[in-house]
Amino acid sequence: MGRVRLTWTIGGVGLVLCGVMGMFQYSVFGLASAIAVAMDIVFAGAVLLFAIGLSQEASVVARRPLGTTALAVVALWPLVMRVAQPFLPTMDAATFDAGLEAYRAAESVLTTVFLVNLLVSFAAGSIAAVQIARAKVVPGPWRWAPLWALVLSAAAVVLPQLLFAVAGATGAQIMAEVAILLGAVGFLARTLGLGILALVLAPRTRADSVNVYPSI
Repeated sequence: MGRVRLTWTIGGVGLVLCGVMGMFQYSVFGLASAIAVAMDIVFAGAVLLFAIGLSQEASVVARRPLGTTALAVVALWPLVMRVAQPFLPTMDAATFDAGLEAYRAAESVLTTVFLVNLLVSFAAGSIAAVQIARAKVVPGPWRWAPLWALVLSAAAVVLPQLLFAVAGATGAQIMAEVAILLGAVGFLARTLGLGILALVLAPRTRADSVNVYPSI
């Protein structure tokens, strides 16, 4: 039981720390980039700890290969995107001055990367959330909390796009503020919210209640 409690406590603290860093990321002048990198590293460590656990009973997916792999992708994908970011084209004045063809090529690459990022994040998050629920390591109904957070995060991405389409140019400023707010809510749901939940559930865990299913 100690390993279960310790795993969820450390992982929960990590997610809470990610949420706090995200809220204050742009409040510290000159350190936004450094905080973002630190946030991705802490997030990766916390999610990997939840995936593997200090014991099999402590793993939120009971160390099933599918769930563990999905959570590993969830943990490491933000770091992959951050490493790839310097190699991506930028949509700036220099790109525009290079000509329409260069501008369209850069736009195409960025659009493709955005869609791939969205697809990988959503697919890995969906598989991980379902595997957490199926493993039944997390007490019900809280085992569905990762899926709730995923749905909220997806809504935070989709809703602003729909609102922009409806509002048009006249309401662009208002919709931009709404998009930022929704994005913050989605981010906090999958970091601060899940972290607090893990800390609350950690003292209530019982190793002998874990239902470890065969790997699928």
